[in-house]
Amino acid sequence: MRLPGPVKQWLRYTSWPIFAAMVTLMAMGVAAIRASEQADPSMGGFAARQVAFAAVGVGVFFLATMLPYQRLGRAAYPLFAFTLGLLVLVFFLPEVRGSHRWIDLKVVKVQPSEIAKLTFIILLAWYLRYGDHYRRLSGLIVPFGLTLAPMVLILKEPDLGTALLFLPTLYVMLFLAGARLRHLLTIVALGTVTVLLPAPRGVPAESFRKQRDAFRVSSLGPLRFYRVHEALPANARPYTPVAYGRVQIGDGGVYDLQPLVLRMMKDHQSSRIEGWLRQGDPRIERGKGFHLKQSKIVLGSGKLTGRGDWIDADATFRMLPDDHTDFIFSVIGGQWGFVGCATLLVLYGVIFLFGVEIAVITYDPFGRLLAVGVLALLVSQILINVGMTIGLMPITGMTLPLVSYGGSSLVVNCAALGLLVNVSQRRPILLGRRPFEYDEKPEKPPAPYGPLAEGWERDRG
Repeated sequence: MRLPGPVKQWLRYTSWPIFAAMVTLMAMGVAAIRASEQADPSMGGFAARQVAFAAVGVGVFFLATMLPYQRLGRAAYPLFAFTLGLLVLVFFLPEVRGSHRWIDLKVVKVQPSEIAKLTFIILLAWYLRYGDHYRRLSGLIVPFGLTLAPMVLILKEPDLGTALLFLPTLYVMLFLAGARLRHLLTIVALGTVTVLLPAPRGVPAESFRKQRDAFRVSSLGPLRFYRVHEALPANARPYTPVAYGRVQIGDGGVYDLQPLVLRMMKDHQSSRIEGWLRQGDPRIERGKGFHLKQSKIVLGSGKLTGRGDWIDADATFRMLPDDHTDFIFSVIGGQWGFVGCATLLVLYGVIFLFGVEIAVITYDPFGRLLAVGVLALLVSQILINVGMTIGLMPITGMTLPLVSYGGSSLVVNCAALGLLVNVSQRRPILLGRRPFEYDEKPEKPPAPYGPLAEGWERDRG
């Protein structure tokens, strides 16, 4: 049976390694969630629901490959506005687990912040596709404004993990579109200095009076600086919050100078930062660092090939929090060991390498930026999730793409990969200059040869 031409072309230019890696990752996620169910009987049915989400995700993947992505670009602004409307709507709905993140449709709960990640990439790619206005510092105002709009709403939910994905995605897309590196680094430097500015936090006088003997003091004029006495054993040292130091002006009040960003965070968010910075402190590990400690224990227990079936009576594994969502990488490490973790990362590597190939061979500016944005989002999410489970980054509530439990995240990631493959299927003919080429001198024409070569240097002069 002969297939129609469009079908043959679709099959030929579909990047099947990306699809195969995507399906394998989803299968690993379902298996890991099933392992979590064995350790926690209250999670019964999660794996079955994840299979249903995966089936929907595969369908969305193929739908995303069929719609010409240029049409999606022309609808970028209405799609983005609709997403912002959903992000505002969640604040008028009842809280779920202490936050406004979901829209309950009875059959399924939708998380608008996940949709916002994809519509943001589409909008930014469409905005940056032509022109060179973003090569000026003033031209970066609009891209940063488009980024901050969803970020602020998502931070208010609060959902710090998802909000953190927008800035690295923005920077990668701007850089590859041709924005000047010195402008981007200047903004990073200014932002870093701002969030790290010391902000005073008062220390209760009675508490400080009881602890004063445990501190060493040094003076610089009217300023007194206090630091914990190093000779004291760890369990006997007084508790101090994360700060640059403790100071006192004359005989006045005592203050801890904390980074401004910590003062702006909610208590549960700042406690995660403290648990990350003070790994190894037994007092912190029993409280604020408990999640991270359990994650590393479970991850390391798998050794090379894993520990096999999880045992219901194993208290260590039952105490791993959010093991089916944020800490699914630890479950994979405990279940299949280093081999399982390496396999997972190799599958992500397949998606990344074939995605880079798509971005490189695509000359359409919108298509290239769309591919780059999807890859930047995927890589950022992987690095943050894996980094937080092994203690290299603070715990931020980040899911692992295509693997962690959750319908909204899974379906959106499948849609993003579908758009990536979509770009590879539709490569417009390039009639002019290649996109994102600036400050390049025209190529020197080759010297003629044969009968025309004689006198060429003289005529050229």
